[in-house]
Amino acid sequence: RILAQTAVTLDSVTVVGKGKRHLVQLSKARVRTLVSPEMGLLLAWTCLFAVGAALATVVEEDGTCRANDVSCRAAALQKPVRRADAGVNLMQLKKPTVVTDADGVELVQANASGQTEYYDCDGDGVKDCGKWDYSMAMCSNRLMCGHMYKLGDLTLDQSCRCRRCAASPATAQGDPMLKEPDATGVPFKALPWGVFKNWADHMETCAPWVMPHEDNDLRGLLAYARGKGYKVRISGAGHSAGGIVTDGKDDSVVVVSLAEYTAPGEWEFGIRDMPDGSKRATANAGWTQFDLYERIRPLGFFVPAQTAGYFFSLGGIVANSVHRGSYRAGFIHSYITRMRVMSFDGTVKIIDDEEEMRYWRCSFGLLGIILGVELQLEYREQLQMYSVDRKLDAWNAEEFWKFIKQTAEADLPAEVLPAEGGQGSRKSWNGEFFVDFMNGGETPQVISYSQKANHSVDPDFDGELGIPENVHEGYAYMKNKRVAEDGRGWMTWGEAARRDGAPPIKIAGVDVNDMLDGIKALPLAGLLSKAAVEEIPGFVRRMSKRVNDGFFLTYSPAALAAAYFVEPSKAFAAMDYLRKVQLESKKSKDFVWNLPGEFRFLNVQDSAVLQPVKAGIWFNAQMISFADL
Repeated sequence: RILAQTAVTLDSVTVVGKGKRHLVQLSKARVRTLVSPEMGLLLAWTCLFAVGAALATVVEEDGTCRANDVSCRAAALQKPVRRADAGVNLMQLKKPTVVTDADGVELVQANASGQTEYYDCDGDGVKDCGKWDYSMAMCSNRLMCGHMYKLGDLTLDQSCRCRRCAASPATAQGDPMLKEPDATGVPFKALPWGVFKNWADHMETCAPWVMPHEDNDLRGLLAYARGKGYKVRISGAGHSAGGIVTDGKDDSVVVVSLAEYTAPGEWEFGIRDMPDGSKRATANAGWTQFDLYERIRPLGFFVPAQTAGYFFSLGGIVANSVHRGSYRAGFIHSYITRMRVMSFDGTVKIIDDEEEMRYWRCSFGLLGIILGVELQLEYREQLQMYSVDRKLDAWNAEEFWKFIKQTAEADLPAEVLPAEGGQGSRKSWNGEFFVDFMNGGETPQVISYSQKANHSVDPDFDGELGIPENVHEGYAYMKNKRVAEDGRGWMTWGEAARRDGAPPIKIAGVDVNDMLDGIKALPLAGLLSKAAVEEIPGFVRRMSKRVNDGFFLTYSPAALAAAYFVEPSKAFAAMDYLRKVQLESKKSKDFVWNLPGEFRFLNVQDSAVLQPVKAGIWFNAQMISFADL
C-alpha cells in the first residue's frame, strides 16, 4: 500500500513520502526507511549515484576488485560459485568466472554479461536451483540457492539462483543431509536456513545453518555430526560479534539454532512462586525477549535488565555478556537462576547449582546447548518510558555530568562519580545516552532514553504508566507483521526475529555498508547522525503507547558497534576522545563516522567465570557506525 503525498521518479528509483515514512522502489523492492522527508531527494540521487558508480568502477581494467572495496566484493559474492579462470575483464564475460580481488580473495562472477541464466551451482551438469518453495515462501535447496531477482524474471522459480557456496559432499558445507534436514531418511528433522551469517552481514560463511524442532532432533543431529567428525557451533539470533559462532574458515562446522525449537512442559514457558513471594519464569532459550515479554508484560512482570531491542535470543543473551542501561543492574545473565542444557552426547540435565551456573553464564556455547532458562522477575506497578534532550552550553565535564545527574536524573551513587554537575534527583532507574558529535561542534545535542518506575514516576507525565488496555493486540500487531528477509522470502516479524534477528533497517532500500567510495563525498554522515538522534523520542512514545514494556526498538540499522568498559571517573575523558576521533574523520577520504556516540552505566555482579570485567559500577562507552560511508 502506497500512501503518496509527494512522489519523484528518477529513472528506476521512486521516492514516495508521507510524513516521516517513505517507500522507495528500486528493482521492485519495497522498504520503509528511518529518514526524514527532506532527505528523500538526496537519497534518491544517492541511490542513482551508487548504482552508476557500481556499473562503472567496481573493478579495475583487469577484472579484479580494488583493494578494500567492500562493494565490489559484496556484489561478486551475491553471484553463484563455479570454478573458472581468474584475471579476466568482467565486462567481457560470457560464462561464470572467478575473479580475484587485490587482497587475493577469490570472488565469483557468474552471468556478468546478463546473457545467460545459471542454476547449476557446482558445475556437475545438474540443475541445483530454479525452484521456489511456496510452503516456506523461499527458494528450495536453501544451502545453495537464494532469491535474486533479475530484470525479465517472470516467476519466483526463475529468481532462485545459486549462492556463492557449493562445497564437496564430504564436508559439512556440502553434506546433503544438512542441505535438506527435513527430507525422508535424515536422522533428524530441522528447518534448513541456508548458510550462517551474522545479523550485520559483515560475517558471511558457507557453514550450513539448521534449526531442529525438538530434543530428539537435536540428539540426532549431534550424533550425526559426531559420526561425521563435524564441529557443532550454537547460534542465537546472529547478533554476536563476527567470529564468535564461526569465522567460516573450517568446512567441518555446522551451525545450530533453536529458532524453531519447542521445549517440553514448563521449559517452553511457565511461572512459579518462590518462598520469598517473588516469581520466576522458565522459557525456551530459542525465544527472543519479545516472546518472553509478550507473556509476562500483561501480568505486570519484567526481568531486572533488558536490552533496547527485542531481537536477541534468550540463550544467546545468557551465553554472552549482554546488558542495557540500568543503573542498578548488570549483565542479563546474572538474573538466570536455572538452566536446562544438552551436552555433546545428547544428555539433558538441569543446572541449578550456583557454582556450576557461573560456568554456564557467559560460556559462548563452549559447554553445550542451553535449551531453557529460568529468570528472576520483578513486578512494576507503573513504568514511565520517556526521553530528555538538550543542546549542551559547552562541551566540558561540568555540562556532561550536569546532563547525566540533573537532566537525566540518573540513579548513580555520588561516591563513584566526580563532583562536576552537582546533584540530581536519582529518580530514573535506566538511561541510554546518545551524543550527536558530528553536528554539534562545541555544543553537541545529547539525548537520553530514560525510565522511571513505581513511586518515582512523574505525577504529571502525559503518557502511559500502566499496562496498556490493548497490550495483547499491540504484541500481536508487531509479531504478525509481514517482513521480507534478503534471499529468504516473506515471513512474520516474530519468525524473522527468532531466526536471524529481524530484518535490519536499510536506507532508501540500500544497505549502507554496500555503498561505494564515491558516496562519501555526499554530506550523509551528519544527516544520518542527526536523524538517528531525532527519531528516538518518536520510537519511545510509540512503544510506550503500544505495550509500555521498556523496549523501544523493533528494528535497528545494520551498523557495526564496539564498546569499552571505563571507570565512571574517566567517563568524560572517554567520550571526549570519541568526539575528537569522530570530528577528525570528517577530513578522511576513507571513513567518516556517521552515527551518534553512545554511553550508559551498569552495575556488574560477580556472576560468571568468563565475564569481561569485575563486579562494580562501570561506564560503558559505545561507538556505532555504518562501515563504509
